[in-house]
Amino acid sequence: MELTNNDFLVGDVVVLTNYFTNFSNELLDVKYLYPNGKIRVTDGLWGRTVVPKEIRPASATELNANRRLTEAEQALAEVS
Repeated sequence: MELTNNDFLVGDVVVLTNYFTNFSNELLDVKYLYPNGKIRVTDGLWGRTVVPKEIRPASATELNANRRLTEAEQALAEVS
């Protein structure tokens, strides 16, 4: 299932799906939903505009860790 900007609300905490960015381990807040389907996210200091497929909701484990987990860490968290 592909997410759209309708699946996010301003204030949602998300992480980037691409590990090769400046924000790769940051939890980001959704700040603005553009009418063209793009989303403005920020880490509190820096922001960027993304398309919905570039982000996903942060998991509860990531919220507790205050960072995005690697795929291996996420898999371990789902098992425990």
